[in-house]
Amino acid sequence: MAMTGCTVALSAVMIVLQFLVATATSAAADAAAATAPAPVPSLRVAVTPIASAIDWTGPQPKGVMIDIWEDLAGRLGQATVFVKAPTFVKLMETLPAATADVALGPIAITEEREKQFDLTHPIFHSGLRIAVRQRNSSGFFDALESLISWDLLELLGLVLGLALLSGHLLWWFERKGNDHSFPREYPRGVWEAIWWIASTIVTGGCDDKHVDSVLGRAIAFSWMVGGIVLIAALTSMLTATITAERVTGTIHGARDLAGRTVGCQAAAVSIDSVRRRGGLVEEFNSLHEALDALGLGMVDAVVGENQQLMYLTNQSNRRTIRLVGPIFDSFDYGIGLPAHSPLREDLNTAILRMREDGTLDRIKEEWLGKHD
Repeated sequence: MAMTGCTVALSAVMIVLQFLVATATSAAADAAAATAPAPVPSLRVAVTPIASAIDWTGPQPKGVMIDIWEDLAGRLGQATVFVKAPTFVKLMETLPAATADVALGPIAITEEREKQFDLTHPIFHSGLRIAVRQRNSSGFFDALESLISWDLLELLGLVLGLALLSGHLLWWFERKGNDHSFPREYPRGVWEAIWWIASTIVTGGCDDKHVDSVLGRAIAFSWMVGGIVLIAALTSMLTATITAERVTGTIHGARDLAGRTVGCQAAAVSIDSVRRRGGLVEEFNSLHEALDALGLGMVDAVVGENQQLMYLTNQSNRRTIRLVGPIFDSFDYGIGLPAHSPLREDLNTAILRMREDGTLDRIKEEWLGKHD
């Protein structure tokens, strides 16, 4: 009986010890689980294929913006899941709809967009450019149409203004002593003076009129010399204009967009820029589609970001499309984030560090080449 009692007591002690050990192990596991860092969820990064910036023809996107983002994500210790947006419009909608944590773009930084979502520090600085279809027509009406340009209108306006001013002065100096050539009556006398100036420009003088006063002759001499220069300048301008028209059409810069049908990528900053200049905007899902429409003659020109247009117009199937005029309406381009995103400050710091250590320039040069 004594042995049986001892065995029972020993068994009870063992059971209690096992219970205590199990309890301690469970408590330690719970404590470790409580102190272990929670897994960081992957960031949803929305991208859309953009010429020269992002290409997505394989299982994963690639391009200069992808390399820049992967460097930024590595600095922040963030995992990434890329989400494909079919168009740039859909990309812009991901941030207000909270279906993405980041929109790569690059997205032009404007006041209007800052009201809709957050934007990081600039990654690129670029501007808008105009693409037109090369024209090789040489008909009379094509040449005649090309004569109407802003440069020509400015020159003619300057000449008419000077002729009107000097016509008044010439009439004033000649009206008393030479009323036969320049009658005293105001409207008629000024008209005769302007007619004399026009004749001097074209033929070098007017047979039935002469200038007698010293100041009048000074004006006459100026127009005789100036007429030669003016004819030479006008001939040079018309020749250059007709030549340029045969190569690039009648659009040579941003101010020539007024009244023209211009293709733009939907939701791009180029739309407002073209409308401010009086252009008629035709929106397309991408610059690819806009340039295809230009090649078919559906639009007169395409306006888009300079780097993208340079990339696209250098492709073999677009040899008849050329870029004209200088860059205009420059913008900074950054990365889009939802409003009040906690990532903004960290991303801005990482972008500044990439810029300072040369990583940003190195990645851009690897993909886009070195530009001044």
